[in-house]
Amino acid sequence: MADRAAGTAAADGRFWGWAALGIVLALTLLRLAYLGLGRFDLYGDEAQYWTWAEAPAWGYFSKPPMVAWVIWLTTRLFGEDGLAVRMGSPLAHLGTSLVLYAIGARLYGRRIAFLAAITFATLPAIFLSSLLISTDPFLLFFWALALYAVVRAMDAAGSSWWLAAGIAVGLGTLSKYAMAMFPLSIALYLIATPEARRVAGLKRPLLALALALLLYAPNLRWNLENGLISYQHTAANADMHGLQLHPGAFAEFVLSQFLVFGPILFATLLLAMLRPRQLLREPAARLLLALILPMALMMLTVSMLSRANANWAAVVYVPGTLLVVNWLAERGREGVLRTSLLLHLAIGGVMLEFHDIARLAGIELTARTDPFRRLMGWQTIGDEVAVALAGSANAVLLVEDRMLLANLIYSVRPHPLDAVKWNPSRLIRDHYDLSTDIARVRNRPFLFVSPEPDPQKVLSRFERVEPLGLITAPIYPDLERRYWLFLLDGFKGYG
Repeated sequence: MADRAAGTAAADGRFWGWAALGIVLALTLLRLAYLGLGRFDLYGDEAQYWTWAEAPAWGYFSKPPMVAWVIWLTTRLFGEDGLAVRMGSPLAHLGTSLVLYAIGARLYGRRIAFLAAITFATLPAIFLSSLLISTDPFLLFFWALALYAVVRAMDAAGSSWWLAAGIAVGLGTLSKYAMAMFPLSIALYLIATPEARRVAGLKRPLLALALALLLYAPNLRWNLENGLISYQHTAANADMHGLQLHPGAFAEFVLSQFLVFGPILFATLLLAMLRPRQLLREPAARLLLALILPMALMMLTVSMLSRANANWAAVVYVPGTLLVVNWLAERGREGVLRTSLLLHLAIGGVMLEFHDIARLAGIELTARTDPFRRLMGWQTIGDEVAVALAGSANAVLLVEDRMLLANLIYSVRPHPLDAVKWNPSRLIRDHYDLSTDIARVRNRPFLFVSPEPDPQKVLSRFERVEPLGLITAPIYPDLERRYWLFLLDGFKGYG
């Protein structure tokens, strides 16, 4: 009887594991198939990440290098269309969901792990993030890996799992600087939890931290060689000036989390936080809270003193998903969880088929009502610019705006990788200010693309100016991308 019971338990465990893998993999394949349809162009930041990937480095103006490295790999393997550029995101979220299953199985059992994995895979933020390429998917993946390694380290003697945690933290920091909060959170957990501190000791966590710093060191060196430009940009993003309070920005950030995590799950997380004594009695919950509270409190503070983007607290929802799923299951509220899953699937379906749903409903979309407007019209503009470049022998693409320059470098074929950004101030405000310089190609003609019909501040700095006309990409009656083209020669300097 005992052997039969053990066999039944093992089979039950395998069922939940295979079920989680099957559902999450099916979602990932759906997302990849959707990206393969090519419904949307890259927007400016995505195109910029692609340009980074064309020149792999240890760092870039605004971000560490992982997103560029991933794009370099996927585009070398699968081409350079939107699917190849973006596919790293859904694959990273697949990995995070499966790692979350592994964490949940260690902390709460395989059934809770299954629920946590599919819940995370269907979060509204994950649905949206899977359609775009950004730094967040890789941050979340390495955050989850680091958490799994710490959980295993607490169960096993020796240093191997602490070394794994150090590797994950190092790679996570090469993905996004928010990973630096992970070792701080673990340190707070060990300080507040004597039994965990006794298991971990001091040397093993310090060894993990040293390994993380060693892996991260090349990006630090790159920053030192470039005036610490990435750190300056990160600090500028927070835009904090003194102790002036912004309750409106604070409220907007909090409300945005209902969309990021889902309204039911975020409300449940807030409810669970109102009963901290219950949570703190559970060792697993204490660990998860250590990874939730520091980042959440920091983002709430930033949003009150300045502003915080909705995705800046994204790492909270790796441990947050486990905490909420187990909290609901323990109280017999799995019906609430199922309702949340159905709601998230509905939200995801609307995201994927937004334009078709609007058309079937007889709704005429506009620039105000289409949240995907930033992803439309760029290839049309790129094709027009490509024709103009082909007819202007040896001309260098010249643009004033970072986002437009990134979009054109990607969408024009062949790619004008020698394009330059107009920068009369000589200030370094973005990647192209750092990486391009008109002085290097001043003896060549320029194809200048401008949103203005008569940009005299630029045209006046050239000896010869030939207007080439207007190019347009109509999208909606109230939205049309319009750019004027000029062939310029004889650069006289910025003056």
